[in-house]
Amino acid sequence: MLRWNASLPLAVLLALMAIAGSSVKSGAGESLSERDEFESGSYFFGTAREAASLKPLQNVQVKAQLGARRMFVNTNVEGRFKLPSFGKDAVADDVAISCAKEGYNSLNVTRRRMSNAADSPIAIDCLLEPKPQ
Repeated sequence: MLRWNASLPLAVLLALMAIAGSSVKSGAGESLSERDEFESGSYFFGTAREAASLKPLQNVQVKAQLGARRMFVNTNVEGRFKLPSFGKDAVADDVAISCAKEGYNSLNVTRRRMSNAADSPIAIDCLLEPKPQ
């Protein structure tokens, strides 16, 4: 005779909850895009902050331009962003980076290479100040 084990559905439910809970929520700059997986070359990542308080700024439009090619991303709630590589043949120093947000002036955009490798990621820091009223 086959008996029903009431703990079996509970075990299955707990296993499914553990699997669902283990999936990682990704934010800007935290996950690789398909383009990143197949192309090499320097990618750009960084933050946008208000100059006086150094508080992160959300929805800052970050633009990367290499000749006629342009890419745009917006910063997330933590002021972070990531731009993919322009490809393995692109020279990272030739890529112009700018940051803009309505109601703010861009004060400074700095960059630093994370290592001496040719395809090393480039860290970008954008400082913006509120426009005078």
